[in-house]
Amino acid sequence: MKKILFVTTTMMLFLAFTVKAQQKGPREKLTPEQQAARTVERLIKELQLTDKQQADLKNWYTASFKQREENMQKNHENREAMREQMKKDREANDAQLEKVLTAEQYKTYKANEEKRMKEWQQRRRQGGGRPQR
Repeated sequence: MKKILFVTTTMMLFLAFTVKAQQKGPREKLTPEQQAARTVERLIKELQLTDKQQADLKNWYTASFKQREENMQKNHENREAMREQMKKDREANDAQLEKVLTAEQYKTYKANEEKRMKEWQQRRRQGGGRPQR
């Protein structure tokens, strides 16, 4: 009886780990339009954007994500150049948001981004960040 219980438990653990490993597969690659839509949807929920703000940000994010993809292709060998470009992109993103959002919305956005960054750093420290290639 103990052997059966041991074998059954072992098999259940094996299956649980197998299922968990399969869930961490590669992420599907989103198009710039899909990325922009996802980002704007998140901002709509967080900031209650007006229709004009939604349209402005969706157009801007689509162009921004297309440009980011081109830059990644161009600089994929040069990590430092990629890092510098990402910094410029973040600054441009903040400038655009500051232009489109109200002062209160922008303040809320910055607070949410800071919180999200802390959570991301915590996950990375615990080994739960994005898998290395």
